[in-house]
Amino acid sequence: MSDILQSARQMSHIFLRTIKEEISEEDLLSVIDKVSAMNIIPGETFDREELFDILKSDFSIGKGQITVLNDDVIPWLTEEKSNINFELWNRYKMNISENDPSFPVNDLDDFTDIILDKCNNPKEQHSFDRRGMVVGHVQSGKTANYVGLINKATDAGYKLIIVLAGTIGSLRRQTQERIDSGYTGRSSSAFIQGKDAGRIVGVGKIPVKSMIIPFTSSFYKNGDEGDFNGRVANSLSIDIGKQPVVLVIKKNKSILENLIDWLSKDVNYKEVDGVKKIFDVPTLIIDDEADAASVNASKSISDIKTINALIRVLINMFNQSTFVGYTATPYANLFISQLYDDSVKRVIKGKEYLIGEDLFPKHFIVNIKAPSNYIGASKIFGLEDPVTGESNEPLPLFRQLIPNEFEDIFPFKVNSSTPLPDIIPGSLEKAIKHFIITCAVRRLRGHEKKHNSMLVHVALLVKWIDRVALLVNESLRDMKDKIAAGEATIFRELKEIYESDFMPTTETVLQNMGYTDMKIKVHPWDEVEKEIKKAASKIIVRAVHGRKTTANLDYHDIQEIDYNLYPDGLSVIAVGGTRLSRGITLEGLSVSYYLRTTKMYDSLMQMGRWFGYRPGYVDLCRIFTTEEVFDWFNHITVATEEMRNDFDLLHSLQKKPSDFRLKVRNHSGLLTVTSLLKMNFAETLEISFSGQNPQTYKFLKLQEIIENNYNAFKKLINELGLPPAEDRIKNVRDGNLKYLLYRDVNTDALCNFIDSYRIDQPNIKNATLTSYIKKQEEEKNISEWSIAVVNNNDKKVHVIKDYTDTKEEVDAFGYKLNVGGETVSLQCSVRNQPVDRRREKDYFIPQNQIDDVKDRQADLGTSLSKNSDIKEERKKQKKGLMLIYALDPRGTLDIEKTTPVIGFSLHFPQIENEAKVSYTVTLQKDLYEDPQENDDEEVITEENL
Repeated sequence: MSDILQSARQMSHIFLRTIKEEISEEDLLSVIDKVSAMNIIPGETFDREELFDILKSDFSIGKGQITVLNDDVIPWLTEEKSNINFELWNRYKMNISENDPSFPVNDLDDFTDIILDKCNNPKEQHSFDRRGMVVGHVQSGKTANYVGLINKATDAGYKLIIVLAGTIGSLRRQTQERIDSGYTGRSSSAFIQGKDAGRIVGVGKIPVKSMIIPFTSSFYKNGDEGDFNGRVANSLSIDIGKQPVVLVIKKNKSILENLIDWLSKDVNYKEVDGVKKIFDVPTLIIDDEADAASVNASKSISDIKTINALIRVLINMFNQSTFVGYTATPYANLFISQLYDDSVKRVIKGKEYLIGEDLFPKHFIVNIKAPSNYIGASKIFGLEDPVTGESNEPLPLFRQLIPNEFEDIFPFKVNSSTPLPDIIPGSLEKAIKHFIITCAVRRLRGHEKKHNSMLVHVALLVKWIDRVALLVNESLRDMKDKIAAGEATIFRELKEIYESDFMPTTETVLQNMGYTDMKIKVHPWDEVEKEIKKAASKIIVRAVHGRKTTANLDYHDIQEIDYNLYPDGLSVIAVGGTRLSRGITLEGLSVSYYLRTTKMYDSLMQMGRWFGYRPGYVDLCRIFTTEEVFDWFNHITVATEEMRNDFDLLHSLQKKPSDFRLKVRNHSGLLTVTSLLKMNFAETLEISFSGQNPQTYKFLKLQEIIENNYNAFKKLINELGLPPAEDRIKNVRDGNLKYLLYRDVNTDALCNFIDSYRIDQPNIKNATLTSYIKKQEEEKNISEWSIAVVNNNDKKVHVIKDYTDTKEEVDAFGYKLNVGGETVSLQCSVRNQPVDRRREKDYFIPQNQIDDVKDRQADLGTSLSKNSDIKEERKKQKKGLMLIYALDPRGTLDIEKTTPVIGFSLHFPQIENEAKVSYTVTLQKDLYEDPQENDDEEVITEENL
C-alpha cells in the first residue's frame, strides 16, 4: 500500500471514529471527500475507489453473518486464547492484507474463531471425536475460510491436517496450491523433490518459528503424481505428531487405502484396551465438497459404499480427531443416518479395520451468510430479505438461449455416436463478443492485470469438448484478426452489443445491486473501443478435460489453467465438462455459456460457477443459458434460501443439528427434488408448510389455463359472497378500495380453489397443499383462514410494450365481480415480466414481486415493518392467509389481453406440533442420470460411491 493511501486510511479512521451510530457506506463516501480535500501529501493523490474498499473491510460494512447449531459443545477458545501463540494465523492474516487490503480479514478472524471453538480443544488429554459441518455459498470463499481455520487449529495444537479435496486431480492440485500459499509457505512440489528445501510462496515470506511439513504436493507430469504416496512420505522421515504435517488428497479408493495402510505403520498406531488407534496426535480432517462422494448413497447402514467407508476408517484410526465438512449444498449430508453398525469392518491391504460411525455432523453445523457484495441467488433471482421483506429487482444478467437456435448443432442428448459439430451457433459467437467487451471494460476500470474467464459448458465427452474448443478458437481467431485489422464490421457489431446491452445493464445494476461499488460506471463507447484490440489479443482458448495427451485430439491447448503463471493476468475461454461444472475455480469469471442440466439439488447448485464475488465488474457478467436451466436454478435456490432461513430460526431456538435434519426432511421445498438417492427415502416424504409462503410466480401462457384460473377465482368469490362493508378495506390516504377481506373462511372453499387452479411450478403441488390445510384444521393447529383479494388503486400503470425494456403508460386494467346482484369494480396489479425473460413460453415473475410486507398482514390488524415480526405475530394468532392477485395480462407478451392472470400467495403460521402430510415421491431415475455420456472425469465406479 502506498504511503499516501496509508495516510488517507489513517485519517479516515480518525474521522469515522467520531460517528456514534453504525457506520454506513454513505459515511465512508463523505469522509473520503473530506480526506481528498485535505491534500495530505502535496502533489500526491490516492485512489478513492481503493480506499473505499479498504474502509469497508476495516469497519466490516456489509459483512456476512454466522449462525450455529450445536449439540452440547462446550466453548473453550476464549479461555484458552491467552495460552496460544497465533503466529501462523497472524502471518496468514498479514499476507492476505498485503495482497488485498480490501479483503474482509477481520470478518474471517471472527468466523474462524467461532468454528475453531466448535472443534475440540487439541490440548485435552482424553480421546475425542468431534464432527461438524460448515455451510457456505457456491464460490463464496470457503477455501480461504478453512485455510484460516487450519492455521488457527495448528497454532492451538492440532498436529495432523488432512484435507479431502474432491474427486478430481486438477481440483486437488488447486487446493494444494492454496494450502502451500496460505499455510505451509513453501512450494510443496519443490520441497518434496528436495529443491532448495522448498521454494518460498505466499505466507512463507513472513518468518515464523513453526514449520509445516507437506506430505503431498502440487506436482504433476502425466497425472496427479503429487497426491499421497507412501514411498514419498517415508522418504521425508518425519514422524507425525512431532511437528505439524499436512496432506491434501483426493477422495479416491487407492489413495485413501494407501494412506490408511501407511498410517497403520506409524509408531503411534498401537492397541490399547483392545482398540487399535493412533494415540495422542490431534487430527483435523477437512472434507472439501463434503456432499460429493463422501455420503453413503445406500438405504442400509450395513451397505457402505467405498469412499464413505474409507473416510470413516480414516477418522476412526485416531483417538483425537475433529472432522469438518465444508459445502454449499448440504442436503445429502443432512440425511446421513445417525445409526451405524459398530461391528462392520473393512479389510484394506490385508488388515482389518473398524469402519465406525457415519459422517453426520452431529456436534455442530455452522451457517455462513454471505456478505452484501456476494453475487448469489438473492441478487440473480431477486429474492427478498427474510427478516425485513425488502428486496431489489434481480440483476439482469441472464441471456436466454432458444433451443431451436442451437439444438441442431449442440443437441441436449450427446453420446459417442452423435455427429460432432462443424460450426458453433450464433449465440455462442455473441457470447464470445460479450467476453471481448467485458475484458475491454475491465481494462478501463484498472483491471489490466486481473484474470478474466469465460466458461463454455455444452458436453461431457472429451471428443466433444475438443471439437467445441477448436471451433471456439477458430471463431475467436477470426474476430481477433478482424479487430487487429480495424475492420469496421466487427467494431460496429461490438458497438451495437455494448450500447444496446451493456450500457442499460450497468445502469440497472447500479440501481439494484444493494451495495456500493465505486468502480462500476457507464463508459462511453469511444473509451471502450480504444481497449478492444489489447483486450482481444490477450484472450486464449483452453480445453479442460481429463485427457493427458493430445493424441487423437484436434485441439492441443489442454494444459492446466494455472493462473499463478500469469502475473499480468490471464484471459481465457475455458471449454470443458465435469471439471468446470464441479471442479476448478475460474478466476474472474464473467461470461458463462451453459446448456446442460440436471435436476439434482446439489449437482445443479455446484454447476452455478457464476455465483461469487465480482468486484468492479458484476454488471459485465452474463449467463447465457436456457429457460429450463435458469428456472431450475430459480426453484432450487428459493428452496435453499428457505432452508437457510429455517436454520436461523432453529438457531434462535437453540436447537441441535439433528433438529435441522428433521426440519429439512419435512421442508416443502423438497417437492422440487425428484432424485433422492443420497437421502435414504422410500417412496414418501412427510411434508411441512409451517411458517412457509408458497406462492405462484410462473404462469402458463395458455389461454385455456388463464381462463380456468380466472373462473376458479370467480367461483370462489361467488361461493364466499362479498364481504361486509367493514371488511372492504380502504386506503387511509385516498379512501380507495385496498382489499376484499374474507375472515374465517371455510377451508373447503379455499381448498376447492387451490385444487381447481392449474399450474406447472415444481414447488406447488395442489393436492399436497390442500391435504396439509385440512390436516391442520382437523388438529386445530390453525385457528382461522382469511382470504384477501388485493386491488390496485393506480389510475395509470406502466406495462411492457415489446421485447426491449420499453414501457408505456396506459389506463389500469379493470375487471368486475358480480355477486348476488351487486357489482364490485376492481383493477389488476401490474407485475411486468423482466426484459430478459419475455421470449419464454411462461409468464415469469421474480419472487420479490408477488406480494409485499403490507399485504402479508392484511388479516392481522397490524402495521409491522419487518417480515420476521409479521411471522411472529401470525404464529401468535395462529392465522393463515391467502392473498389473491389479479394480474394485468399486459405484464407479459404472447397472451390475449382480455382476462386477468390470477396468482396467489399463501402464508402459513409457524406451528409447533404440526400434523404433517405424506407426499408420494416418484423416483425417476432418468432425472439423476445425466442426459449425456461422460468420459470427462476420473473413473468413479459404483463401488467407489
